[in-house]
Amino acid sequence: MAVLDTTGVVLAVPSIDKVLNISFNDSIWILNAYILSLSGLLLLSGNLVRKYGAKKLFIFGMLLFIVASVGASFSINIWMMVIFRLLQGTGAALFMPSSMTLLFISYPEASERAKILGIWTTIISVATGTGSLIGGTLITTLGWRSIFLINIPLGLIAVTYIGLQSIETSYNSKLKINVTDNLVLFFALTSLVIYLVNGKQYGYSNVINILFGLLFIILVGVLFLIEKNSAHPIIPLILLTRKKFLTANLFGLVINISLYGLTLVLGLYFQTQLGYSAMISGLLILPGMGILILGNLFYTKMIQKIKISTLISISAMITIVSALILLVFSIKFNPVQSTTIIIFFATMCFGLGILTPATTTILMESSGAEYSSIAGAALNTNKQIGGLLGTTVLGIIISSNSSNWQNILIFTFVLQVILYGITIIIDRMNR
Repeated sequence: MAVLDTTGVVLAVPSIDKVLNISFNDSIWILNAYILSLSGLLLLSGNLVRKYGAKKLFIFGMLLFIVASVGASFSINIWMMVIFRLLQGTGAALFMPSSMTLLFISYPEASERAKILGIWTTIISVATGTGSLIGGTLITTLGWRSIFLINIPLGLIAVTYIGLQSIETSYNSKLKINVTDNLVLFFALTSLVIYLVNGKQYGYSNVINILFGLLFIILVGVLFLIEKNSAHPIIPLILLTRKKFLTANLFGLVINISLYGLTLVLGLYFQTQLGYSAMISGLLILPGMGILILGNLFYTKMIQKIKISTLISISAMITIVSALILLVFSIKFNPVQSTTIIIFFATMCFGLGILTPATTTILMESSGAEYSSIAGAALNTNKQIGGLLGTTVLGIIISSNSSNWQNILIFTFVLQVILYGITIIIDRMNR
Protein backbone atom coordinates (compact mmCIF):
# COMPACT_ATOMS: atom_id res chain seq x y z
CA MET A 1 0.00 0.00 0.00
CA ALA A 2 2.81 2.38 0.85
CA VAL A 3 4.52 1.67 -2.47
CA LEU A 4 1.30 1.82 -4.50
CA ASP A 5 0.81 5.39 -3.37
CA THR A 6 4.07 6.40 -5.01
CA THR A 7 4.31 4.37 -8.24
CA GLY A 8 0.56 4.44 -8.91
CA VAL A 9 0.17 8.12 -8.15
CA VAL A 10 3.07 9.02 -10.49
CA LEU A 11 0.92 7.92 -13.43
CA ALA A 12 -2.03 9.91 -12.09
CA VAL A 13 -0.16 13.23 -12.15
CA PRO A 14 -1.08 14.24 -15.75
CA SER A 15 -4.79 13.48 -15.06
CA ILE A 16 -4.77 15.34 -11.73
CA ASP A 17 -3.05 18.31 -13.41
CA LYS A 18 -5.90 18.58 -15.91
CA VAL A 19 -8.78 18.14 -13.46
CA LEU A 20 -7.40 20.43 -10.73
CA ASN A 21 -5.87 22.84 -13.26
CA ILE A 22 -2.37 22.93 -11.76
CA SER A 23 1.13 23.27 -13.20
CA PHE A 24 3.80 20.56 -13.13
CA ASN A 25 5.85 22.58 -10.62
CA ASP A 26 2.89 22.48 -8.24
CA SER A 27 1.87 18.91 -8.99
CA ILE A 28 5.29 17.59 -7.96
CA TRP A 29 4.09 18.28 -4.40
CA ILE A 30 1.45 15.57 -4.83
CA LEU A 31 4.38 13.14 -4.83
CA ASN A 32 6.71 15.03 -2.50
CA ALA A 33 4.20 15.75 0.28
CA TYR A 34 3.65 12.02 0.76
CA ILE A 35 7.33 11.10 0.62
CA LEU A 36 8.23 14.06 2.84
CA SER A 37 6.03 13.07 5.77
CA LEU A 38 6.94 9.42 5.30
CA SER A 39 10.69 10.09 5.36
CA GLY A 40 10.51 12.71 8.12
CA LEU A 41 8.53 10.56 10.57
CA LEU A 42 9.83 7.01 10.03
CA LEU A 43 12.57 7.31 12.65
CA LEU A 44 10.12 8.67 15.21
CA SER A 45 7.86 5.74 14.37
CA GLY A 46 10.71 3.29 14.95
CA ASN A 47 11.03 4.61 18.50
CA LEU A 48 7.25 4.62 19.00
CA VAL A 49 7.30 0.87 18.27
CA ARG A 50 9.65 0.42 21.23
CA LYS A 51 7.34 2.51 23.44
CA TYR A 52 3.85 1.30 22.42
CA GLY A 53 4.40 -2.02 20.61
CA ALA A 54 4.44 -2.91 16.93
CA LYS A 55 0.89 -4.25 16.71
CA LYS A 56 -0.79 -1.14 18.15
CA LEU A 57 1.24 1.19 15.98
CA PHE A 58 0.59 -0.86 12.85
CA ILE A 59 -3.18 -0.75 13.34
CA PHE A 60 -3.26 2.98 14.20
CA GLY A 61 -1.06 3.88 11.23
CA MET A 62 -3.14 1.82 8.82
CA LEU A 63 -6.40 3.40 9.99
CA LEU A 64 -4.91 6.89 9.55
CA PHE A 65 -3.74 5.89 6.07
CA ILE A 66 -7.26 4.75 5.13
CA VAL A 67 -8.88 8.00 6.32
CA ALA A 68 -6.28 10.12 4.51
CA SER A 69 -6.80 8.10 1.32
CA VAL A 70 -10.50 8.93 1.39
CA GLY A 71 -9.66 12.62 1.84
CA ALA A 72 -7.16 12.59 -1.04
CA SER A 73 -9.68 10.93 -3.36
CA PHE A 74 -12.19 13.76 -2.79
CA SER A 75 -9.68 16.63 -3.06
CA ILE A 76 -10.89 19.59 -5.08
CA ASN A 77 -7.66 21.62 -5.20
CA ILE A 78 -3.91 21.21 -4.82
CA TRP A 79 -3.81 22.37 -1.19
CA MET A 80 -6.43 19.87 -0.05
CA MET A 81 -4.57 17.16 -1.91
CA VAL A 82 -1.23 18.06 -0.34
CA ILE A 83 -2.68 18.05 3.20
CA PHE A 84 -4.18 14.57 2.82
CA ARG A 85 -1.02 13.29 1.14
CA LEU A 86 0.94 14.49 4.17
CA LEU A 87 -1.46 12.52 6.39
CA GLN A 88 -1.13 9.47 4.14
CA GLY A 89 2.63 9.62 4.51
CA THR A 90 2.24 9.88 8.29
CA GLY A 91 0.09 6.74 8.35
CA ALA A 92 2.58 4.86 6.18
CA ALA A 93 5.43 6.01 8.43
CA LEU A 94 3.65 4.40 11.38
CA PHE A 95 2.87 1.03 9.84
CA MET A 96 6.08 0.40 7.86
CA PRO A 97 8.65 -0.03 10.70
CA SER A 98 6.14 -1.92 12.82
CA SER A 99 5.49 -4.37 9.99
CA MET A 100 9.21 -5.18 9.70
CA THR A 101 9.45 -5.69 13.46
CA LEU A 102 6.47 -8.08 13.48
CA LEU A 103 8.13 -10.02 10.67
CA PHE A 104 11.52 -10.06 12.42
CA ILE A 105 10.22 -11.62 15.64
CA SER A 106 8.14 -14.16 13.71
CA TYR A 107 11.29 -15.77 12.26
CA PRO A 108 14.00 -15.91 14.96
CA GLU A 109 16.36 -18.33 13.14
CA ALA A 110 18.95 -16.35 11.12
CA SER A 111 19.04 -18.33 7.85
CA GLU A 112 15.25 -18.66 7.76
CA ARG A 113 14.91 -14.93 8.44
CA ALA A 114 17.26 -14.06 5.54
CA LYS A 115 15.08 -16.13 3.21
CA ILE A 116 11.85 -14.61 4.54
CA LEU A 117 13.26 -11.09 4.21
CA GLY A 118 13.97 -11.93 0.57
CA ILE A 119 10.36 -13.05 0.13
CA TRP A 120 9.14 -9.94 1.98
CA THR A 121 11.17 -7.77 -0.40
CA THR A 122 9.68 -9.71 -3.31
CA ILE A 123 6.19 -8.87 -2.09
CA ILE A 124 7.13 -5.19 -1.95
CA SER A 125 8.53 -5.50 -5.47
CA VAL A 126 5.23 -7.03 -6.59
CA ALA A 127 3.52 -3.95 -5.16
CA THR A 128 6.01 -1.71 -6.96
CA GLY A 129 5.40 -3.50 -10.24
CA THR A 130 1.65 -3.84 -10.02
CA GLY A 131 1.42 -0.27 -8.72
CA SER A 132 2.08 1.04 -12.22
CA LEU A 133 -0.36 -1.40 -13.82
CA ILE A 134 -3.08 -1.07 -11.18
CA GLY A 135 -2.66 2.69 -11.07
CA GLY A 136 -2.72 3.11 -14.84
CA THR A 137 -5.74 0.82 -15.22
CA LEU A 138 -7.71 2.51 -12.44
CA ILE A 139 -6.91 5.98 -13.79
CA THR A 140 -7.90 5.09 -17.35
CA THR A 141 -11.11 3.25 -16.44
CA LEU A 142 -12.36 4.88 -13.22
CA GLY A 143 -10.49 8.20 -13.00
CA TRP A 144 -7.60 9.37 -10.83
CA ARG A 145 -9.58 9.42 -7.57
CA SER A 146 -9.81 5.62 -7.64
CA ILE A 147 -6.03 5.33 -7.10
CA PHE A 148 -6.67 6.43 -3.51
CA LEU A 149 -9.97 4.62 -2.93
CA ILE A 150 -8.33 1.24 -3.60
CA ASN A 151 -6.54 1.66 -0.25
CA ILE A 152 -9.79 1.29 1.72
CA PRO A 153 -10.45 -2.46 1.20
CA LEU A 154 -6.72 -3.30 1.34
CA GLY A 155 -6.31 -1.36 4.59
CA LEU A 156 -9.34 -2.92 6.24
CA ILE A 157 -8.07 -6.41 5.39
CA ALA A 158 -4.67 -5.57 6.93
CA VAL A 159 -6.17 -4.11 10.12
CA THR A 160 -8.52 -7.09 10.58
CA TYR A 161 -5.79 -9.69 10.01
CA ILE A 162 -3.17 -8.13 12.29
CA GLY A 163 -5.83 -7.41 14.91
CA LEU A 164 -6.66 -11.12 15.11
CA GLN A 165 -3.03 -12.18 15.62
CA SER A 166 -1.72 -12.83 19.14
CA ILE A 167 1.84 -11.80 18.25
CA GLU A 168 3.32 -8.69 19.88
CA THR A 169 6.75 -7.30 20.55
CA SER A 170 8.03 -6.33 23.97
CA TYR A 171 7.75 -2.62 24.61
CA ASN A 172 8.43 -0.09 27.33
CA SER A 173 5.65 2.45 27.86
CA LYS A 174 8.01 4.50 30.07
CA LEU A 175 10.59 4.88 27.31
CA LYS A 176 11.42 8.55 26.73
CA ILE A 177 11.34 9.79 23.14
CA ASN A 178 12.79 13.09 22.03
CA VAL A 179 10.17 14.40 19.60
CA THR A 180 12.04 17.67 19.01
CA ASP A 181 14.84 16.14 16.93
CA ASN A 182 12.31 14.33 14.74
CA LEU A 183 10.46 17.59 14.08
CA VAL A 184 13.73 19.35 13.27
CA LEU A 185 14.53 16.57 10.78
CA PHE A 186 11.09 16.94 9.17
CA PHE A 187 11.38 20.72 8.76
CA ALA A 188 14.97 20.42 7.50
CA LEU A 189 13.82 18.07 4.74
CA THR A 190 10.87 20.36 3.97
CA SER A 191 13.19 23.37 3.62
CA LEU A 192 15.50 21.45 1.29
CA VAL A 193 12.67 20.33 -0.99
CA ILE A 194 11.13 23.81 -1.12
CA TYR A 195 14.54 25.24 -2.02
CA LEU A 196 15.07 22.70 -4.81
CA VAL A 197 11.56 22.85 -6.29
CA ASN A 198 11.00 26.61 -6.01
CA GLY A 199 14.53 27.33 -7.21
CA LYS A 200 13.58 26.14 -10.67
CA GLN A 201 10.41 28.23 -10.70
CA TYR A 202 11.65 31.47 -9.11
CA GLY A 203 15.44 31.17 -9.39
CA TYR A 204 17.93 29.88 -6.85
CA SER A 205 19.13 33.44 -6.21
CA ASN A 206 15.62 34.54 -5.22
CA VAL A 207 15.75 36.06 -1.70
CA ILE A 208 12.95 33.92 -0.26
CA ASN A 209 14.41 30.80 -1.82
CA ILE A 210 17.84 31.57 -0.39
CA LEU A 211 16.23 31.83 3.04
CA PHE A 212 14.88 28.29 2.68
CA GLY A 213 18.35 27.09 1.70
CA LEU A 214 19.85 28.80 4.75
CA LEU A 215 17.07 27.41 6.94
CA PHE A 216 17.96 23.89 5.79
CA ILE A 217 21.64 24.41 6.71
CA ILE A 218 20.73 25.89 10.11
CA LEU A 219 18.29 23.08 10.94
CA VAL A 220 20.84 20.40 9.99
CA GLY A 221 23.31 22.10 12.35
CA VAL A 222 20.70 22.25 15.11
CA LEU A 223 19.87 18.57 14.58
CA PHE A 224 23.55 17.64 14.85
CA LEU A 225 23.87 19.51 18.16
CA ILE A 226 20.68 17.98 19.55
CA GLU A 227 21.74 14.45 18.62
CA LYS A 228 25.26 14.93 19.95
CA ASN A 229 23.98 15.90 23.40
CA SER A 230 20.80 13.80 23.53
CA ALA A 231 20.32 10.93 25.94
CA HIS A 232 17.73 9.55 23.51
CA PRO A 233 18.98 10.21 19.95
CA ILE A 234 16.88 9.41 16.87
CA ILE A 235 19.27 6.58 16.02
CA PRO A 236 21.13 4.86 18.90
CA LEU A 237 24.81 5.80 18.65
CA ILE A 238 25.84 2.14 18.80
CA LEU A 239 24.21 1.57 15.40
CA LEU A 240 26.12 4.47 13.85
CA THR A 241 29.39 2.73 14.77
CA ARG A 242 28.46 -0.39 12.80
CA LYS A 243 29.81 -0.41 9.24
CA LYS A 244 27.11 -2.73 7.89
CA PHE A 245 24.38 -0.44 9.22
CA LEU A 246 25.84 2.59 7.43
CA THR A 247 26.46 0.63 4.23
CA ALA A 248 22.89 -0.68 4.10
CA ASN A 249 21.48 2.82 4.54
CA LEU A 250 23.67 4.26 1.77
CA PHE A 251 22.53 1.47 -0.55
CA GLY A 252 18.90 2.18 0.34
CA LEU A 253 19.38 5.86 -0.47
CA VAL A 254 20.92 5.10 -3.88
CA ILE A 255 18.31 2.49 -4.84
CA ASN A 256 15.41 4.85 -4.28
CA ILE A 257 16.92 7.95 -5.85
CA SER A 258 17.26 5.72 -8.90
CA LEU A 259 13.95 3.86 -8.86
CA TYR A 260 11.65 6.76 -7.92
CA GLY A 261 13.36 9.03 -10.43
CA LEU A 262 13.14 6.44 -13.22
CA THR A 263 9.47 5.71 -12.52
CA LEU A 264 8.63 9.42 -12.70
CA VAL A 265 10.57 10.02 -15.93
CA LEU A 266 9.39 6.91 -17.77
CA GLY A 267 5.76 7.30 -16.68
CA LEU A 268 5.68 10.86 -18.05
CA TYR A 269 7.79 9.99 -21.13
CA PHE A 270 5.42 7.24 -22.24
CA GLN A 271 2.40 9.52 -21.82
CA THR A 272 3.63 12.94 -22.99
CA GLN A 273 6.28 12.04 -25.59
CA LEU A 274 5.07 8.71 -27.00
CA GLY A 275 1.36 9.45 -26.51
CA TYR A 276 0.29 6.36 -24.56
CA SER A 277 -2.56 6.30 -22.04
CA ALA A 278 -1.92 5.97 -18.31
CA MET A 279 -2.95 2.31 -18.46
CA ILE A 280 -0.61 1.49 -21.36
CA SER A 281 2.20 3.44 -19.65
CA GLY A 282 1.68 1.27 -16.57
CA LEU A 283 1.84 -1.84 -18.72
CA LEU A 284 5.10 -0.67 -20.29
CA ILE A 285 6.69 -0.14 -16.84
CA LEU A 286 5.36 -3.49 -15.59
CA PRO A 287 7.95 -5.79 -17.28
CA GLY A 288 10.78 -3.98 -15.48
CA MET A 289 9.02 -4.35 -12.16
CA GLY A 290 8.34 -8.02 -12.93
CA ILE A 291 12.04 -8.58 -13.56
CA LEU A 292 12.71 -6.78 -10.26
CA ILE A 293 10.81 -9.61 -8.59
CA LEU A 294 12.94 -12.19 -10.43
CA GLY A 295 16.00 -10.41 -9.05
CA ASN A 296 14.56 -10.78 -5.53
CA LEU A 297 13.93 -14.48 -6.11
CA PHE A 298 17.42 -14.92 -7.57
CA TYR A 299 18.86 -13.41 -4.39
CA THR A 300 16.69 -15.64 -2.18
CA LYS A 301 17.92 -18.73 -4.04
CA MET A 302 21.59 -17.77 -4.38
CA ILE A 303 22.25 -16.29 -0.93
CA GLN A 304 22.80 -19.83 0.37
CA LYS A 305 25.50 -20.42 -2.28
CA ILE A 306 27.17 -17.07 -3.04
CA LYS A 307 28.64 -14.45 -0.71
CA ILE A 308 26.47 -11.40 -0.26
CA SER A 309 29.33 -9.08 -1.32
CA THR A 310 29.59 -10.98 -4.63
CA LEU A 311 25.84 -10.62 -5.22
CA ILE A 312 26.11 -6.88 -4.58
CA SER A 313 28.91 -6.55 -7.15
CA ILE A 314 26.90 -8.51 -9.71
CA SER A 315 23.82 -6.34 -9.17
CA ALA A 316 25.76 -3.06 -9.47
CA MET A 317 27.46 -4.12 -12.72
CA ILE A 318 24.16 -5.20 -14.28
CA THR A 319 22.54 -1.83 -13.51
CA ILE A 320 25.53 0.21 -14.72
CA VAL A 321 25.83 -1.65 -18.05
CA SER A 322 22.07 -1.36 -18.66
CA ALA A 323 22.08 2.37 -17.83
CA LEU A 324 25.06 2.92 -20.18
CA ILE A 325 23.23 1.19 -23.04
CA LEU A 326 20.14 3.36 -22.47
CA LEU A 327 22.37 6.44 -22.34
CA VAL A 328 23.90 5.58 -25.74
CA PHE A 329 20.44 5.05 -27.25
CA SER A 330 19.25 8.37 -25.78
CA ILE A 331 22.18 10.19 -27.43
CA LYS A 332 21.83 8.50 -30.81
CA PHE A 333 18.02 8.26 -31.20
CA ASN A 334 15.17 10.69 -30.63
CA PRO A 335 12.71 9.43 -29.62
CA VAL A 336 13.98 6.23 -28.02
CA GLN A 337 11.55 3.45 -28.89
CA SER A 338 9.50 2.01 -26.06
CA THR A 339 10.78 -1.52 -26.80
CA THR A 340 14.38 -0.47 -26.16
CA ILE A 341 13.45 1.20 -22.89
CA ILE A 342 11.40 -1.80 -21.75
CA ILE A 343 14.25 -4.26 -22.36
CA PHE A 344 17.06 -2.36 -20.68
CA PHE A 345 14.93 -0.91 -17.90
CA ALA A 346 14.07 -4.54 -17.13
CA THR A 347 17.74 -5.56 -16.94
CA MET A 348 18.41 -2.58 -14.64
CA CYS A 349 15.56 -3.76 -12.45
CA PHE A 350 17.02 -7.28 -12.26
CA GLY A 351 20.15 -5.76 -10.73
CA LEU A 352 18.03 -3.69 -8.35
CA GLY A 353 16.08 -6.83 -7.47
CA ILE A 354 19.29 -8.44 -6.21
CA LEU A 355 20.57 -5.37 -4.39
CA THR A 356 17.36 -4.56 -2.47
CA PRO A 357 17.06 -7.73 -0.32
CA ALA A 358 20.85 -7.78 0.10
CA THR A 359 20.54 -4.32 1.63
CA THR A 360 17.78 -5.47 4.00
CA THR A 361 19.78 -8.54 5.08
CA ILE A 362 22.91 -6.49 5.80
CA LEU A 363 20.82 -4.05 7.82
CA MET A 364 19.07 -6.63 9.98
CA GLU A 365 22.35 -8.47 10.63
CA SER A 366 23.82 -5.23 11.94
CA SER A 367 20.90 -4.37 14.23
CA GLY A 368 19.81 -7.52 16.03
CA ALA A 369 16.37 -7.96 17.59
CA GLU A 370 16.76 -5.08 20.07
CA TYR A 371 17.20 -2.42 17.39
CA SER A 372 15.25 -4.05 14.55
CA SER A 373 12.46 -1.43 14.53
CA ILE A 374 14.94 1.47 14.61
CA ALA A 375 17.11 -0.12 11.92
CA GLY A 376 14.08 -0.80 9.74
CA ALA A 377 12.89 2.77 10.25
CA ALA A 378 16.35 4.16 9.44
CA LEU A 379 16.57 2.17 6.21
CA ASN A 380 13.06 3.14 5.15
CA THR A 381 13.80 6.77 6.04
CA ASN A 382 16.86 6.77 3.83
CA LYS A 383 14.88 5.05 1.09
CA GLN A 384 12.15 7.67 1.28
CA ILE A 385 14.68 10.52 1.40
CA GLY A 386 16.16 8.88 -1.69
CA GLY A 387 12.71 8.82 -3.26
CA LEU A 388 12.19 12.44 -2.29
CA LEU A 389 15.51 13.44 -3.86
CA GLY A 390 14.82 11.25 -6.90
CA THR A 391 11.44 12.80 -7.69
CA THR A 392 12.65 16.32 -6.84
CA VAL A 393 15.87 16.23 -8.89
CA LEU A 394 14.28 14.46 -11.86
CA GLY A 395 11.27 16.76 -11.60
CA ILE A 396 13.62 19.74 -11.86
CA ILE A 397 15.34 18.14 -14.88
CA ILE A 398 11.97 17.57 -16.58
CA SER A 399 10.68 21.10 -15.98
CA SER A 400 14.04 22.66 -16.90
CA ASN A 401 14.12 20.93 -20.28
CA SER A 402 10.45 21.53 -21.06
CA SER A 403 9.51 19.10 -23.86
CA ASN A 404 13.11 18.22 -24.82
CA TRP A 405 12.86 14.57 -23.85
CA GLN A 406 16.17 13.65 -25.44
CA ASN A 407 18.03 15.83 -22.92
CA ILE A 408 15.82 14.59 -20.09
CA LEU A 409 16.65 10.94 -20.87
CA ILE A 410 20.37 11.69 -21.22
CA PHE A 411 20.50 13.41 -17.82
CA THR A 412 18.43 10.59 -16.28
CA PHE A 413 20.71 7.78 -17.40
CA VAL A 414 23.90 9.68 -16.62
CA LEU A 415 22.57 9.95 -13.07
CA GLN A 416 21.96 6.19 -12.96
CA VAL A 417 25.54 5.43 -13.99
CA ILE A 418 26.88 7.76 -11.29
CA LEU A 419 24.63 6.29 -8.58
CA TYR A 420 25.62 2.68 -9.17
CA GLY A 421 29.25 3.64 -9.59
CA ILE A 422 28.96 4.98 -6.03
CA THR A 423 27.45 1.64 -4.96
CA ILE A 424 30.47 -0.27 -6.28
CA ILE A 425 32.86 2.12 -4.53
CA ILE A 426 31.03 1.73 -1.20
CA ASP A 427 31.00 -2.05 -1.53
CA ARG A 428 34.74 -2.19 -2.30
CA MET A 429 35.57 0.08 0.63
CA ASN A 430 33.71 -2.17 3.06
CA ARG A 431 35.29 -5.49 2.06
